[in-house]
Amino acid sequence: MSETGTEPRIRIRGLKKAFGSKVVLDGIDLDVAAGESLVVIGGSGTGKSVLLKCILGIIRPDAGSIRLDGQDLVGLKGRALSQARARFGMLFQGGALFDSLPVWRNVTFALTQGKLGGGREMHRLAVEVLAKVGLEP
Repeated sequence: MSETGTEPRIRIRGLKKAFGSKVVLDGIDLDVAAGESLVVIGGSGTGKSVLLKCILGIIRPDAGSIRLDGQDLVGLKGRALSQARARFGMLFQGGALFDSLPVWRNVTFALTQGKLGGGREMHRLAVEVLAKVGLEP
């Protein structure tokens, strides 16, 4: 439990990952509360992407636990892993908005696969999603 007495949204304990003799994560402990934002900063090769890939189940840690709302994610496979991944959003390094499109089109780009159809509904959906992250239309 956290200081507030509630379970953290994400709780990582003792997370370790090495590639051969190169230790990348060495006993990471981390809590992220519901509604909290967290930034992971570090130089190239310091383990930021490895940490995220472990959380998403893209690579398996050598030791430790990763809990999302109390459910251990380490070792999930198949449908259970897909369901856990569906609760995350990820933007890959170098990802950027298309400067030739309005923000709402960028937000719905994956849904429309870049096609311009569904304008009114896509705009409504984008405004709804932006509001969820505290942004105005």
